[in-house]
Amino acid sequence: MNMKQQRNSKIIFVTAIMLFFIANIVVAQVPPQGKYNTTNYPEDRKAIDILSSKMDTSHFLNDDMIAVGPEGKVSYGFEQWRQGFAEKGATFKSITPRPGTSVLRVYNGDAAVKNMILDVVFTTPGGDMSITVIRTETYIKQNGKWYFVAGQGTKLATKEELEKLGKKQ
Repeated sequence: MNMKQQRNSKIIFVTAIMLFFIANIVVAQVPPQGKYNTTNYPEDRKAIDILSSKMDTSHFLNDDMIAVGPEGKVSYGFEQWRQGFAEKGATFKSITPRPGTSVLRVYNGDAAVKNMILDVVFTTPGGDMSITVIRTETYIKQNGKWYFVAGQGTKLATKEELEKLGKKQ
C-alpha cells in the first residue's frame, strides 16, 4: 500500500468509528421498548399528562417547585421561574415533544417522574430561538390531587458543542 492509500484507509476507519458512535447516540435517545412500566395507574397518568401540558399556578403545591433550566439557572417557585423569562423578554412560541421519547413512571400511586425530549422555540426580542431539551419532571399526589414539584431541562448539545467539549483548552 502506498502512503495515499494508507491515509485514505485511516480516514475511512476513523469515519466509520465516528458514525458508529453517532448512530448509538441517536438510538439511545429513544427508551427501550418494554423496559419501564408505562401502563400502571392509568387514571393518574391521564391527570399527570394534563398537568404536564399546562403552565399555570394551579398545578403547584403552595409554590413548592424548584426548576433548573437548560442554561443552569435555578428557580425557587413558579413566580421566580416566570420572572426569569419576563426579564429576558422571552415567551414560549412552541413546545413539541419528540415522538417515542416520553416515559412516565408512577410509583405507589403518589409519586411520578416524567422524562422526555422536547423541541422548544422561544420568541425573544432578538428573534426566535430554538433548542432541544431533555426534560425531567417530578410530581407528587397529595389529598387526591397531582402537583408538579420539580423540573430540570438539559439542553441537547450540538455536534459542534460536543466537539468543543472533547478538545482540551
